[in-house]
Formats: sequence, C-alpha cells, structure tokens
Amino acid sequence: MSAASHRSRAAAPPAAVLFDMDGTLVDTEPYWIECEYELVERFGDAWDDDKAHSLVGFDLRDAAEVLQARGGVQLEIDEIVNRLLDGVIARVNRAVPWRPGARELLADLNAAGIPCAMVTMSWQRLADAVVDILPEGTFAAVISGDMVTNGKPHPEPYLAAARALRVPAQHCVAVEDSPTGIRSAVAARCITFAVPNVVDIAPGAGYTVVPSLDDIPRAALGLASPSRERRVAGARRTAQHHRRRVVATFAALAAALGLAAGGVLLLRDEAPPPPYPDMAVSVWAPYWELDVATASIATNGALIHEVSPFWYTAKDASTITYAANITVADTATFEAAARASGAKVIPSVTDSTGPGAMAAILADPFARERHVQALVAIAKTYDGIDIDYEAFAFTDAYATWEATRPNWVAFVQELAAALHDDGKLLVVTIPPVYDTERTPDSGRWVYDPKAIGEVADAIRVMAYDYSVETPGPIAPIEWVQTVVRAFKQLVADDSKIVLGIPLYGRNWVTATKGTCPDGTPGRVSPSQIEVAALMQEHTVVPVHDPTFEEAVFTYQRLDDTGVCTQTREVRFMDALGVLARIDLARTERIGGVAFWAMGFETADTWAAIAPVARPR
Repeated sequence: MSAASHRSRAAAPPAAVLFDMDGTLVDTEPYWIECEYELVERFGDAWDDDKAHSLVGFDLRDAAEVLQARGGVQLEIDEIVNRLLDGVIARVNRAVPWRPGARELLADLNAAGIPCAMVTMSWQRLADAVVDILPEGTFAAVISGDMVTNGKPHPEPYLAAARALRVPAQHCVAVEDSPTGIRSAVAARCITFAVPNVVDIAPGAGYTVVPSLDDIPRAALGLASPSRERRVAGARRTAQHHRRRVVATFAALAAALGLAAGGVLLLRDEAPPPPYPDMAVSVWAPYWELDVATASIATNGALIHEVSPFWYTAKDASTITYAANITVADTATFEAAARASGAKVIPSVTDSTGPGAMAAILADPFARERHVQALVAIAKTYDGIDIDYEAFAFTDAYATWEATRPNWVAFVQELAAALHDDGKLLVVTIPPVYDTERTPDSGRWVYDPKAIGEVADAIRVMAYDYSVETPGPIAPIEWVQTVVRAFKQLVADDSKIVLGIPLYGRNWVTATKGTCPDGTPGRVSPSQIEVAALMQEHTVVPVHDPTFEEAVFTYQRLDDTGVCTQTREVRFMDALGVLARIDLARTERIGGVAFWAMGFETADTWAAIAPVARPR
C-alpha cells in the first residue's frame, strides 16, 4: 500500500477498549471499603472514609501497605490482600453491582467486533469471578494486579493489555473511574475517558471526564449511535446517580481521538482496517560488543531477520577492511552464531576516507566503479551489504550537498544493480529527513531517500541522537513519528522503510561541586546494560517519561579524590520506550525496525518486544 493511500484512509475506530473493573464496570468500591473497615476494626486501630477513598484505584499491595501504616493492620502484605479479596469475592458471589450501562456497552462492543480487555488492580481470582458471569468471549484479555510488576499509576498494566491484544496502546480507548487509574492510562498514551464514581475527578490534561458510561461518545468507541430507548434509559440511570448529562461536540471528540480537522470517523457499519503488522527486527552488531552479542543471538536469534556485523570500513575506492584492530578469528564465532540463527547476514560498511574523500570518489565514474566492485566482492560471502556513509551529512560542508547528491544516487543505483545481479540485497542506512524539501530545515536531504528508495531493498533510518551535547531526549517519540512520516512521503514503498531504534542513552554532567581532576568523565553514552549497572550502583529508580517515551534519572557521582561531586542526568531507551517505537512502526505500517545495537540490550527489551516481533 502506498503512503498516499495510508494518508487518505478514513480514521479507524479504536484498536481496542480497555476497562478498569472496580468502580468502572462493577460498583465494588463500597465492598472494598466495607472490607477495609472490617479488617482495621479486627486487627488495627481506626479507619475512615477519607483514608478509604484515598485507596481507590490502588494496586492491592500498595493498598495493603497503607492499611499497615495508617490503619495499624499488623499482618503481612499478602495476608491483607487475601483477606480483602475473600471479603469482596464473597459479596460479589451474592450480588454483582454492575455500573449503569456496563453490560450493554460490553455487548455492543462485542457485537461490533471491537476487542475488549479488563485492566484491574484486583487480583485474578476476583476478576475471574466477574468475568465468569459475562457471556464467553466478552474480554479478549484480562490483566490483573498480580500479573504485573508495576501497578497503577504506572503505565505497565495498560501497556500489558495492549500487548496481549497485539495493538498499540495509543490506539486504544481506556475507561477509568479513579485518578490513579487515569494516570496509568494516560501514561500509556491511551485515549482516556474518566467516569467518576466514589471519587470526584476534576478535568485535566490527557483525558475526558464524562458522567456515565452512556456519555462516552459512541463514535469514539467505534459504535453507531444508540437507539432512542437506550438513550432514554441511560438518561434515567444517569439521573438516579446524580450525574449531570453532557453532550460531547464533534470538536471535543476530534481532540480526544487526535483527528485532523475534517477527519472522518469509521463507524461499525464500515469495514475495519487490517490488523497492525508485527515487525521484522534487524540488528547492528558492533565489533566492540561481540562476546555479549554472540550470547544474545544464541538466545534471541529466532526474533531477528537481519544481522549487520559492524566492523567493515572503506579506506579508499578499492580498499575495504576491518575498522579496528580485530581479526577474522575475533569475528568468526559471532558470524557462525548469526548464520546458525537463520537470520540474513548483511554487513555494514562505514566511510573512513576522510572529509570530502568519499564525495570525490563518487564524483569520479571510474573510482565509483572500483568502489562498487570492492563492495560486491565483500558481499560475495554474505546476503548483501548495508551502506552507512555518514560523512556527507556530518563532516562535509552543507554547501557540497547539491553536488554530492546526484553522484550518491548514481552510486546507489549502480551498486544495487551489481548486487542484484549476484542475488544480493542492498540496505542503506541514512540520517533523518523532515520533509520533502531541500532546505537547511529539511534534515539530511543529501541522501535523497526518494531516489535511492527506488532501487535499495531497505532504507534504515537513524531516528536517534536528538540530544547530544546538552541534556534532552535521545529520540522523542513525536519527533520519531515526524521522521517516519517524512520518509513515507518520499519512499514509494513503505515496506522498505526500517526504523532505527537506540538501545542506549546519554549520561550528562548537569552540575559540579569542587574542582574535578583531569580525566573526570564528562558526557558518556551508556548501553542499556551499562545503565542497569549504574542504577544498581547508585540505588536509583528511573522514571519513564510518557511524553518522550524514554526513561530518566539523576544521581550524584563523588570522585575518588573526594574533592569533586558531579550531578549527572541519564536519559536512556528502556524496554517501554523500545516497545513504543515498535508500536509506532506498526501503526505506520512500515517494513521493520533495526536496533542499535546488539550487545547493548537487557533481557527485558527482548521480553517486551516478543509479542509484536514478526516470526522469521
């Protein structure tokens, strides 16, 4: 499908609707509060409604800690949780207090073929007691508090539900009744509706407050308008619950769904779009991480489509050699592991000819031909070649780009023809562009994605290094989306676009106390593995920033001399950030993603992406 047809397609209904349970679908909050009072009266001190209301939406273990600290309940955490669950389940078994319109809404969504998931901080045995009462298949997934590491307000529960349904979280509608749950859904970038119950919810950024389930705009859920009888019944229920009915305008709905002006909503009587594709994963494997990369490919090779050994470099038109003091023996074990995994092996070749030298080679037709033949010779024992020539963009002067561009295009065309004659693939790795123009604000247009996209088999986009010299995001998600969409405007075949994803971070000095001796580290670029070690060393917990979809933390570094203290800020790509970028690639329906780099990553990254990685 062309980029143009992507852009012209009508806006789709939500990929799924994710419901909180307690207080949203079933009015069990009074049950919880009753059980809290009973527990405190039997094992603790005193309890009151303010304390009880403060726990609405909490992870059960977190609530148990509050009951220990503020209610004086001297029981173990899991014992508190299980006593609360026993009491609530007993009450649910006697009567399920459905929220007005809950069962009808679930039935309508199921009839429309829109997947639903339950996302609750109650444990599975309570969730099962509620789910078992509903028609089979009402929920395609259930995420409970005992299934996640981080409960609400962390985004993990909603991200887990989206993964279980194999859809991007930002294309899901979440329905919540508590401030804690709203924070979780908004942090996961869901389209969020708040339906207050026990606790009032003030308007805020990232969510829409409605008085009842019936007041969620039907179009926002991918449903047709309800019948007159349903609307009347809903209004009566709303009045009974002392809610003021509000009418959502189309402008408010468009804002909630992120639609452009003039967007068209796709309702239930229209064909749904095809499912989001899983992503083909490629990796670069740098020579300085070969031991770790070899172990990683042995464990994760089944998820990898292409491996690019990163140790070849061009010295001149005819000479391509190892980039560092390594030997064939150093690389043989990794190459054998890569081939054994079944992935295609496509080595990267970088440019170390010096400023302006490669541009001069490509400008000379005879030198260019020699260079093509040198690359084809390297490719003979592999599945293809990845060209990563960054000097044009980062070393050569901007004024040279106009002259370099057509020579570069001719080189890629000639190399592609020669490789294809040998049955080999051509991958080209280039920096970002931001539009279809050729101005100083257009990004690295010297690489001409439109022209090379016609002949290359894939274009890998280095969508990272947004902030280098000063603290800031590594690859803010909105910027990444801008880059991907610019490439989709330029490259005719979206399946050739491969999004580069960083598995590293930056560690900056933000303040210094004292005089630091020579050799004190300045800015460094730690891998995910190095970041994990740093967090353990300094006992810090990172915060996932949902605006940029990256993680951040600060710490104090005391120099060995004791006279220099640095305040350092670390921003890095955590597993949630990697998954967010893969979801973006899936949403944009491009060809795949590429990790920079293998050997940098922690195990949780592979665990996070496994559900959305395309089988080889």
